[in-house]
Amino acid sequence: MNDVHFDFARMQAAASPGYMNAWAAATYLVTRGVPSRLAHEAVGKAVQLCLERACELQELSLPELQQIHPAFDQDVYRALTLEAVLAIHDVEGGTAPAQVRQAMERAEQRIAHLRGEVHAHA
Repeated sequence: MNDVHFDFARMQAAASPGYMNAWAAATYLVTRGVPSRLAHEAVGKAVQLCLERACELQELSLPELQQIHPAFDQDVYRALTLEAVLAIHDVEGGTAPAQVRQAMERAEQRIAHLRGEVHAHA
């Protein structure tokens, strides 16, 4: 009973909706030269439109996004994926894959250390 199994499709489906990608959309606009304040305002308008339509950001068409802010371009959809959202948080403790791998390695090292202490006192 030492195994853990994950339903990755279910996890992906649960993590994708809900505007978690709003920060990524704002970051996208900032990388295109839009000041942060204006980028966040534009994304707020996009989220409001989505709430009114009961849809997700990535479901808005490019012309709809460009009506909100002209800096949106076709590549915005790549920035709105779950993978892209996770990757932009590449800081210690963040959700970027490299950060998660490092956290897992530290946890495994800590577990090995604790097991060694338990066996030493047994």
